[in-house]
Amino acid sequence: MGRLLKWHARTTAILTMQFDVYSNPIVRARTAFPLVASLQSDLADTGDDRVVAFLAPSDALRQFPGRLMPIVTVNAADYVLLVPSLTNLPARDLKQTIGNIARYRESIVAALDHLFMGV
Repeated sequence: MGRLLKWHARTTAILTMQFDVYSNPIVRARTAFPLVASLQSDLADTGDDRVVAFLAPSDALRQFPGRLMPIVTVNAADYVLLVPSLTNLPARDLKQTIGNIARYRESIVAALDHLFMGV
């Protein structure tokens, strides 16, 4: 028989964890969206990019769909996670972790389900 192949995730020098929060590396957008959150699974190998969502201060938005844009707290400040504005950024641009929103996992997954599956 042939040899068994084991699946393993490729490791890179840049480690980002799911739900970690970073300063927005896009300087022009930093005023409106000061933070980004990595939503990508730690095991998903997408090369050098990471899927992120922008975080906007909750008091800066007048209206937002609650289920699609959950409110999260980072360093004692409330932000709206802009799930409809998912994008990818180079992992090398996500420097210092300034927080983590894993405690909001259920509402984040519900927002992603609502966006992509309509449930």
